Amino acid sequence: MESMEALVYTFLLVSTLGIIFFAIFFREPPKVPTKKN
Repeated sequence: MESMEALVYTFLLVSTLGIIFFAIFFREPPKVPTKKN
């Protein structure tokens, strides 16, 4: 069964992109004004 490998690779890819996204997001906050509740 290759479904397990596909799941692992997908999880690693998503987690890596998530870490990079958060790193950039916290390093350079968006200049677009956001609503703060």
